[in-house]
Amino acid sequence: MSASQLSPEEIRAAAEAHRELGPDYHDAVVQSFLAKVEKEIDTRVEARLTDRRSAARREPDPATLAKRRQLLNHMALGSAVGTIPLGFLIFALPGQPGGERAVVLVWILIASVYAACAVRLRPPRRDRE
Repeated sequence: MSASQLSPEEIRAAAEAHRELGPDYHDAVVQSFLAKVEKEIDTRVEARLTDRRSAARREPDPATLAKRRQLLNHMALGSAVGTIPLGFLIFALPGQPGGERAVVLVWILIASVYAACAVRLRPPRRDRE
């Protein structure tokens, strides 16, 4: 953040002018000083907002993305290893109406979650840089 635009000398000068100019100019001196304070506040707020915007746009580093992609691969493998035998078990059990639909629904949900994660973790395109 930048240094303050309001130095102690400026504050003292405004107070001295307020004292010396008399009651006819009190309002003008106060308004001028408050305008400087308002400008300083606006500058600081804008600087903080700019810092936050740039922090929000930062991409995770490639090592973090690689770890997340590897975790996603392991999650997909684990769910397939667990769900395939469960699906065969449901198909093998007699008298379970609607079991096939439940297995298909579970697979669709799993695939949609992994697709969303894969889109989120995709590597950046080279032409954007």
